[in-house]
Amino acid sequence: MIPMDRYKSARAEAEHTAALLRAALTRAGIPEEAAARVRALVTGKGRAYVEVGALPLDSAVKLLNALPFALPQGGTDDGPTLPAEAFG
Repeated sequence: MIPMDRYKSARAEAEHTAALLRAALTRAGIPEEAAARVRALVTGKGRAYVEVGALPLDSAVKLLNALPFALPQGGTDDGPTLPAEAFG
């Protein structure tokens, strides 16, 4: 069992990332009910995950088409963004 503070920290990070992904999916035209399948998970050892779940085929195609445009460019989008350090 992991300490509660470590679990809460991992959970908060996974929840934040899942929320960003759900927002990006919605901006890509994926229906809210499909985007809602994205959820945060934390293992018993404290490792954070984001589960995407099964997407209907049309939503998966929209996701594939949106991947090159997943991050807003030029600061013109009001949607959530990932910090630069998330990319290495």
